[in-house]
Amino acid sequence: MPLHRTRHDQLSALLASAIAILVALPPLSAPAQSKEIPRARYTDPAEESRLRFTPLNLSNGSKLTVISPTKWSDVTKQILKTLNDTHKEFTQLFAEIPAFSTSVRLMEETTFFELTGAPAWTNAMFFRGQIIIPLSSKKEIDLDNLIRSVKHEYTHAIMSSLSGGRLPGWLDEGIAQWFEGSESPGLRDALREWLKDHEPISLSLLQGGFTKLNTEMVPAAYAQSLLATKALAEKFGFPAIGRFLILLREGVDKQSAFLTAFDMTQEAYEKELGKALTTWGPSEEPVRKP
Repeated sequence: MPLHRTRHDQLSALLASAIAILVALPPLSAPAQSKEIPRARYTDPAEESRLRFTPLNLSNGSKLTVISPTKWSDVTKQILKTLNDTHKEFTQLFAEIPAFSTSVRLMEETTFFELTGAPAWTNAMFFRGQIIIPLSSKKEIDLDNLIRSVKHEYTHAIMSSLSGGRLPGWLDEGIAQWFEGSESPGLRDALREWLKDHEPISLSLLQGGFTKLNTEMVPAAYAQSLLATKALAEKFGFPAIGRFLILLREGVDKQSAFLTAFDMTQEAYEKELGKALTTWGPSEEPVRKP
């Protein structure tokens, strides 16, 4: 999930990300087909009449629905544009996204926390094929951070489709952070603080979600994932990352897929990354997003 602008919100968002549940969207036999996946039902039947269901047909047959209380219809328009633009951006980058179906649900935050049991700092959740975003009726909506959340969570959905749900956690989180927008303040500080007393976090430890990590490790894990992703793109380019995604989707084991796509083992790449981590300064940008 996306990182916020202030240090407090940024760290909160990082911790919130640790409880996000990423769901694999399985590959399809034909890109033109769209496969429905089980959805979490968070709607009381009596509430449905007060909700607006807005469908969005995307390229390659993907389908998406934004579900929102009618009072947030203006916000829905912004979300639809963001989703459409994000889908186009990844289509241009990776040529073709296997078709999938998902939804984005805006939910009153009180209901969200009651139904999901998520910690109070959670600002978005990708759960059972549905992106759920809590909003408060009592506060003005922070549109910038809302859009960042939408981009971040929808990037997870796209990456899951592209990789058959098999993308390593560090690369999944790194790409999602990168494509949500400008780098969040405090990321590099969090990593440098971690490296004062610890070794770089092993990429093997970041293969899955970050929910099993120690709380104190979470900010550094996200910062390191972002750096590892940018460095990978700088060294090999996005076409190589695209080949890696295809190999994963085809069922090739992760180690073999990495070696084939990047012509080096993940262990060798990790050694190179370890050297770069110690010099990742406050103003350095390894590579810009294409």
